[in-house]
Amino acid sequence: MNRAVAVSLLGVAGILLPGHTPYLQWYAYRAKHLVVVTDDSRPGAFAAAASVASAVAARWPESRAVAAAARTPHDVVSLLRTGQLQVGLLAAATALDAFEGRGRFAADGKAPLRAIAVVRGDVLVALESYAREKARVIAQAVAESPGGGGAAAAPRAPIPFHAGALDYYQGRRGG
Repeated sequence: MNRAVAVSLLGVAGILLPGHTPYLQWYAYRAKHLVVVTDDSRPGAFAAAASVASAVAARWPESRAVAAAARTPHDVVSLLRTGQLQVGLLAAATALDAFEGRGRFAADGKAPLRAIAVVRGDVLVALESYAREKARVIAQAVAESPGGGGAAAAPRAPIPFHAGALDYYQGRRGG
């Protein structure tokens, strides 16, 4: 009888305790917030990501955009690839390496990254499958924020632009 009670309590604990793990809190948080992730290894990268998040939150408040930092650029790309986060800020050379699957990304293969904006020499990226309208709104928010985040009317990026970002940039040029 004691064994049956112990097994029952263990089963109840197994159901209830996962609800208190930080992972479930993180999943809930990222479901409600657009997280602009960058890497901790570059000076000024987090400040740039925070600037992007602020611009996005100002134009699209329901996004609840915030900045976050991963340890390495490889971690940023991994978070994007696995769908854990949607938007990342990478050095231009890193974005190109990930896109082409070379250097530190060779073992992982090519990443289907697309540029959304160019921000002070860095590239704001998302996966090719990211929602077109969201990419358009983000591109617009960055380009039209005070200071423009460094995004030009027809920015140049080392990787192809996301279709949603192109919608915005081409509309801005009238083409």
